[in-house]
Amino acid sequence: MGQLPHMNELYEKYSAKGLHIIGLYSQGEAIDEIAKVVKEKNIKYPQALSWLDEDNAWDNSSVPRVWIVGVDGKIKFSGVKGYEKILESELAKVKHPGLGDIEVAAELKEAAAAFGAREYGKAWKLADAVASNSEASDAAQDSAAKIKACVDERFRVLRNKAEVAEVENDWRLVVTTWRAIAERFTGYEDAAEALEKCEKLKADKKVQLELEAATAIRVIDRELNDKGAGLEEWIKRYKEFATKYKETSWNEKVNAAIERMQQELKDAEEAGKGGK
Repeated sequence: MGQLPHMNELYEKYSAKGLHIIGLYSQGEAIDEIAKVVKEKNIKYPQALSWLDEDNAWDNSSVPRVWIVGVDGKIKFSGVKGYEKILESELAKVKHPGLGDIEVAAELKEAAAAFGAREYGKAWKLADAVASNSEASDAAQDSAAKIKACVDERFRVLRNKAEVAEVENDWRLVVTTWRAIAERFTGYEDAAEALEKCEKLKADKKVQLELEAATAIRVIDRELNDKGAGLEEWIKRYKEFATKYKETSWNEKVNAAIERMQQELKDAEEAGKGGK
């Protein structure tokens, strides 16, 4: 837990320079407990909840642990402390954020810069112009193909993220992801549906109610956490929320939380009686 604030600091400081942070959770807690920690600690980077080290390539002899994977895909550091210099050294090798160790020909510098600025539609169009130029050098053609492939992959990942979020009823993530696609992939043919998706989500009353509920539960959680509220107040506020937003996907989640809190309260009361 102690490293979480520092990881957030590193993410904010270096993400624009090519740093990607992924948390690997391996303590066996329920997904609700993990989500609670992510929210309370305001963790800004993604969390992997299931992973297999079949080749025993990762030294996981202690927790927490930090691994640094270099631009060449190899592990450069495995440990708990003393990784800052190695991190800075590896980041210095990243000439074009998001493109790893791709060698970018002079003709593709603008496309690479656009990719690093998350202007993926612009990057793709610039790279495609070079790829379509029969007089471009082999090096330029190779760079163009790699940049286009990176844009294609980035789009695939974001679209998949939006689709999975919709299945999971995470409408806040659905909206923000499609909005990001619309903004970042301007002119990219496969992203043409993004603007239409955004408009439909904006007009969908069910989605808007889901978004309202998502904001409301976050406000409740923040208020109760800030004041150190007891279980009785948590239960009361959650019941009010469940009544107001009973038609949303939050209803089931909140009612499950109410049941857990009621059980905790009951256990505490019984333990108190037993101690008398």
